[in-house]
Amino acid sequence: MRKASLLLWSIAVGCEPLPYQSPSQTEQAPPTPSAFLHVVVGSSAVPTLSLQLGDLPNVELARHEVSPRLSLPSGEYALSLSGSGQRLYSSSLRLLPESETLLVAHQGVDSGGLWTSLRLTPLHLGKRDSQHARLRLGHFCEGAPLLSLVSPGGDVLVDGVGSGFVSAYADLGQPLAMASSLQLRSPRQSAPLWDVTLPAGLPLSSATTLLAIGDPSPLGSEPFSLLAFDEESGRVTALPVRPATGAADGQIYLVHAASSVSEVTAKSGQGPLFSRIGYQQASPLGALHAGTTELALDLAAQTLWRGSLRMWPGKSWLLLLYGTQTLPKLLALPRPERAPQTVWRVANVIEGLGSADLLDGDDAVVNRLGYGSASEPQLGTLPRRTLRLRSRDSGQASWDISLDQAAQAAAQDQVVTILLTGTVSDKSKVAALMIVESRASAAMAAPVIALPTVPSL
Repeated sequence: MRKASLLLWSIAVGCEPLPYQSPSQTEQAPPTPSAFLHVVVGSSAVPTLSLQLGDLPNVELARHEVSPRLSLPSGEYALSLSGSGQRLYSSSLRLLPESETLLVAHQGVDSGGLWTSLRLTPLHLGKRDSQHARLRLGHFCEGAPLLSLVSPGGDVLVDGVGSGFVSAYADLGQPLAMASSLQLRSPRQSAPLWDVTLPAGLPLSSATTLLAIGDPSPLGSEPFSLLAFDEESGRVTALPVRPATGAADGQIYLVHAASSVSEVTAKSGQGPLFSRIGYQQASPLGALHAGTTELALDLAAQTLWRGSLRMWPGKSWLLLLYGTQTLPKLLALPRPERAPQTVWRVANVIEGLGSADLLDGDDAVVNRLGYGSASEPQLGTLPRRTLRLRSRDSGQASWDISLDQAAQAAAQDQVVTILLTGTVSDKSKVAALMIVESRASAAMAAPVIALPTVPSL
């Protein structure tokens, strides 16, 4: 898990100045108006966060928990969030008179498989309306697409909320009955993604904020889910979420990058997937129903890896098998969208190479690429010469990787991953492969091109 970085920024809620108080009215200063605060942990890399707010006692919050409604004098406070012995976030918090605020702590996993920094997003709570049920959507599921919220009758309530943002309130003129179902879709798409059940419905005069949280990765530690925050009671409820009827299948393709492991076959809870995939080989695309399914990777006489995959409807994932036979590992990377130029990234699964740089002369192509992770996808032509892979670990080992003319031609306007594999215990066995991901289909495996690699130190 990547150590979360410390973010320093200021949150301001509301902007009205204090009302003017004539000094002739009283000799005693009036009391400072109160502000109200709730803090909810949507997602976190650690199981429990400790909230420190000014001189108040610490508040311990687990994932999906909300603090009591805190009544505080308006003013500025020092705020920090800690967990597992580390300070993960700090900021100043300014609360203005009569404001009511929901702070959402959230954390995700980037497209390279690494935890992102802990973030805290303030949401101003709106006014309730006796003639309407008010509903909005906050999207805090990093890596998930834009989300729209659709009513049981098919009306679009919220259209196209991106990760890190919250929608305006939708005002429903009729209450929603208990056990009503809403639907999540991608904007301008008729195919549904997820059905969301509201066990208590939505009565008139209610105001509810839905929080989309979790990790869309099939191997993510926190599955995608929705929390409902009742703005009157301050309670948080986890809502039942399931793949919608008609949701598109997810897809995976497997690349075998574990140098000490023999051929593997793959099967899911839906049946056989891939057979006889050897080291440095890739599979075709395999379709899996949206939702949770089991995956097993088998050797000739034993099961190598078994676990659950949670498939987001319609998304495709590259699964990298790496590690050793006694400690096999999988890394799930989202398949990038094609563009009118080359899209490329680099993944490091070399055993014993904890951190490395990939250099083009004196220029860094990739910096500090950790074991079991990948760089963010980039746009542009790959360098047309030999690259230097340099270890940041003790020993300062390095290798030269040639991007020859054939590799350049194969990568042109495609989506590719440069995969670094092998083990530093035998420097001659370290290899660089180029996986042409955009060529993978249900009928054809992703081409895997060996890039000439030799030790240079």
